[in-house]
Amino acid sequence: MSTTDSAVHGPAYSTEAYAAVEEAANSRRSLYVPSVLEHAAELLTALWAAGEKHGVTPSEWGWTTDLAGGTLDVVSRQYASAPKPERTHAQIVSLQGHLIGALTSEEIGLTARLGGPGVIVERGPDTPRGGFHGDADIDVRIYSDGGWSFSFAADGASVMSIVAPASQAGASQVAEIVRAFVRGEIGNPFRR
Repeated sequence: MSTTDSAVHGPAYSTEAYAAVEEAANSRRSLYVPSVLEHAAELLTALWAAGEKHGVTPSEWGWTTDLAGGTLDVVSRQYASAPKPERTHAQIVSLQGHLIGALTSEEIGLTARLGGPGVIVERGPDTPRGGFHGDADIDVRIYSDGGWSFSFAADGASVMSIVAPASQAGASQVAEIVRAFVRGEIGNPFRR
């Protein structure tokens, strides 16, 4: 198992574990930022190592369970479940500000503004069709009692979770996913 060190003395995960977690993510109805995939890959690497101490190879886990998917699901709860206590209005506004800053940065270059309880991002020419007339903008939210999500800014639109930290770094990673969606790079995840 090859290992990647994310910092000089930071947590490590195997490239095989990352690939397995990434594959599991493709079958879920959420989108995951890289740091969450890395977190799940770290856990999977540790579980595989524990299994190897008992004579169980990583490939043997597949006979009875989806260990990669399980680690992704367990780790995801840490980002999507309600914090105790819930985030304050000021914390939500701060996270929205970080998101708008990332979305409108020179690197990402989208147009975004506060709109209702979320951040409204203008669609682009390659954005998948959504909303009543297929031309709805994108609504990105962070919840006081949960995680990030996005949808088309239209009544009754499906909502897609983006599993990411509720932090400035998380907002930047969410902005990257929204950029990829608006530019048509990830297709339409609402049709998975």
